[in-house]
Amino acid sequence: MNMNSVFKKIINYNSKRNKNFVHLKYKAISENPHRFFRGTNHLFNEHLIKESIVKNVPFIWTCSDLHLENFGSYKGGNGLIYFDINDFDEACIGPCTVDLVKLCTSVFLVSEDLRFSEKESIEICNSFLQSYKKAILSGHASRIEEPIATGLIKLFFEKVEKRNRKKFLKNRIARQNKHVYIKTDFRRYYPLAKSEKKLIKKSLDKWVEENNRDKDFFTFIDAAFRIAGTGSLGLNRYCVLVKGNGKPGYCLLDMKQPEKTSLEKIYASKQVKFNSPAHMVVQAQRRMNDTAPAGFTTIVLDKECYVFKEHQPQEDNFSLLDFKNESTDFIKLLKELGELVAWAQLRSSGLDGTANGDELIKFANTNKIDQVIPCAKKMYKQVLADYKEYMREYTAKK
Repeated sequence: MNMNSVFKKIINYNSKRNKNFVHLKYKAISENPHRFFRGTNHLFNEHLIKESIVKNVPFIWTCSDLHLENFGSYKGGNGLIYFDINDFDEACIGPCTVDLVKLCTSVFLVSEDLRFSEKESIEICNSFLQSYKKAILSGHASRIEEPIATGLIKLFFEKVEKRNRKKFLKNRIARQNKHVYIKTDFRRYYPLAKSEKKLIKKSLDKWVEENNRDKDFFTFIDAAFRIAGTGSLGLNRYCVLVKGNGKPGYCLLDMKQPEKTSLEKIYASKQVKFNSPAHMVVQAQRRMNDTAPAGFTTIVLDKECYVFKEHQPQEDNFSLLDFKNESTDFIKLLKELGELVAWAQLRSSGLDGTANGDELIKFANTNKIDQVIPCAKKMYKQVLADYKEYMREYTAKK
């Protein structure tokens, strides 16, 4: 095996992940180039940092993995549903152009499925970039809430709005006699050993005590290993079933183990010190979102820190492919996504030693944004080449 092959780099990068589940990631990224792109951010960054687009630009809080499916919905602590960037597993301080190039590369990668010509893909990317630029130059951060949503985002809100806790729980938990448990379907949820459940219960009880929470609400019932996403597959993730006295009764919680990310390592000298990668994820989302998800915090499990939040029926990732037959204007959609990215950068500007709003405005007035699409096209071709190389070795080893 070539030690520098794409396949070997992927194996090495994921070598410390849970060996019982990491094979699911290798299979997932074989599905198509876009899913490969979503699950191999370390390869993307390895190529991107060589490009001039990330040099001599402001350093800001960045999602650093901003593809089309890292936008979505969630319920905030105020009870309202928001649409925003919703995945910060790779978040760190980095060049402000990273998210711009990554999002445009994502557009090129889904163009075949959505039947976009190259000209149309460029128009869509231009809509995103010009909207981003305009929002940065305004110097004002705003938000997208359900009452003001339009187009595809409005359709997405309507889909999410139909969900309710009762149906959400019915699809995920079962009852046998007096025993209530999470349905382990070997797709979304996998069973855990009693010893693992015992550790999770101990962790939850300690979290409740340390945070002065109502222990009657967080009564541990069951736990399962949770499968979701692409890039994080193989990292430990758990769904925890708890029961409170009275409403809302049963509730599902999500515990997710993050890790130090590739871009964070590349720009190590720019990072602010946090207690753990989980604290980095939580603080990045709090800085970049207008309102963070309800109950968004951290928890310690077996000496490792996890991101901890409610497993909500209203939380979902947005996928353009779900709307491929809609006649809605994709140019308008990317305009709105451009605003969301700009607002996230403005909202977090000047924090933790990052560039301030004036520096972002100065950047937006340069011609650097004009270099994003040519770079994204180059990165798109690189992703296709890496995917082809990966598939050659992955298929041979099956």
